[in-house]
Amino acid sequence: MHSDSALVTLLPDDRHQTLEGFGGSIAFEIGLAVGSAPTGLYQALFPDLGLDILRFRNRFGRSDPGDSNLAQEVEIFRRATEALGRRPKLLLSSWSPPAALKASGVERCRGESTCTLMKENGQFVYEQFGDYWRDSLEFYASLGLEPDYVTIQNEPDFIPPDWEGCKFEPTETADYPGYDRALDVVHRKLATLPSPPKLLGPEVVGVHRNKLSDYVKSIDLELLYGIAHHLYEKGDDGVWDWRNPGPDSYIEPMKRAALTAGSRPLFQTEFQTDEDGGAEGGFETAWLIHNSLVEEGVAAFFYWDLVWKPKGGLISVDGARFAPRDQYYSLRHYARFTTPGDVRIGARSDSSAIRVSAFLSANRERVTVVLLNVGSHAMDARLDPAGFPSASSAVYRTTYRPGASEVWSDLGGLPPTGVVPLPSRSAATVVLSSHVL
Repeated sequence: MHSDSALVTLLPDDRHQTLEGFGGSIAFEIGLAVGSAPTGLYQALFPDLGLDILRFRNRFGRSDPGDSNLAQEVEIFRRATEALGRRPKLLLSSWSPPAALKASGVERCRGESTCTLMKENGQFVYEQFGDYWRDSLEFYASLGLEPDYVTIQNEPDFIPPDWEGCKFEPTETADYPGYDRALDVVHRKLATLPSPPKLLGPEVVGVHRNKLSDYVKSIDLELLYGIAHHLYEKGDDGVWDWRNPGPDSYIEPMKRAALTAGSRPLFQTEFQTDEDGGAEGGFETAWLIHNSLVEEGVAAFFYWDLVWKPKGGLISVDGARFAPRDQYYSLRHYARFTTPGDVRIGARSDSSAIRVSAFLSANRERVTVVLLNVGSHAMDARLDPAGFPSASSAVYRTTYRPGASEVWSDLGGLPPTGVVPLPSRSAATVVLSSHVL
C-alpha cells in the first residue's frame, strides 16, 4: 500500500467492554424541548442520532416552585419514547440538593465555601440527604419516570462559580462532608425501594490529576454499579478547555481510570467542547469519544445538553428552527448503528493517523466500524472485515474543517476493494450487516 493508505483489520475474537449506550442531557434550557418544540426535533435527537440514554437533573424539592414542576421531564420522556420506538434508559443526577439542606441556604453556588451540605448539632445531614434521594425517586416513579441509573452528586469535587453545586470531599473534613458516607446513606435508603436504580459515581470533573482515584479509593465499591466521571480539563491558564492539552493527552489518565474502575463498567457522563457557542470542537469530540471507548474502555459516553440556545448543545434551537452542530454528527458516528449490548471488538490500523473502533451486535449480525483520520493529509483506509459475512453495507462520512460542508454524507456500500477515502479531520462509519440494511 502507498504512504497515503492504511490497512484496517478487524479482530472479532478480541472482546472488550459491552456497551450500555450513548447519551446526553436535557438538564437546563428544558423549555426548548417541550411545548412548541421545533417539528422534527425528537426524530433528530433519537432515531437519527441513535441516542440510548437520557440524563435529567433532579429537580425535586427545589426552593423555586417553578423549577420543581416535572411535567416537562414527563413530556420529554414520553416524546423520546415515541420517537425511538422503545423506552430510553434514564440517568438522574443531582446538581444540588434542595436549599433547605445546604449550608448556604441556596441551590446556586457563587464560589462560596458554604456551597455544601449543612450541619445540625455539628454533624453533616447525611440522613436527610439520603431521605431527599429516596423521596425524589418515589416522586419521579409516581410520574412514570423510573431512573435506571442515579449519580448522587454532579461534580462533588467542584464548587462552581455561578451555578448549582454541592461540594463533597472524598472523606469528611471539618468543612465538607464525605462523599463516601453520603453514598453509603443513599444506598441504604434506596435499598428500601421496590426497584432500586443502579448507582454510579463519583462523577468528578475529569480524569486528570488523579481526581477520580482520590474519590474511588474512599468508596465501598460494592455500593456502585459503575464508575462515572466527566472529561473536563483545566489548562495552565486556569481556563476549562478541551484544547489544552488536547485529545491524546487524555490517554494516560484514561488508562488510569480503567485501572481504578476494576471490573466495573465506566461511564463518561458529561462533556462538551465549547462553552461560548463557538464553532470549534466537532472533530475533537469524535476523537475524545474514540479515546474514551478504546483507551479507557467506557461502556457509555454522554454529551452535555442535547439542546441549547443558538450555537450551543448538540442541536441549537432558535424558535421554530433547529440545527444539528458538528458535535451532533460526531456522536452520531458512534451511536447511530450501535445499541446497548453491543461488544467492542479488536480493530487495528497500521497507521497512527487512522484511528479505528469496532462493535459487534449481540446477535452477531452487525459490525459497526468507526474510522477517524487525525492526520494532516487525506488517506485511504482499506478495511479487512476478517471474514465477517456481510450481505449489505453502508458508509457515512463527515469532514470537519473550515469551508467543508460534508456532514453525514452517504457514500453507499463498502466497495469490493474495502477502501474508504478519509480526508484530513474526517470520521466515517462503516456498517456491515448479514441482512439487508
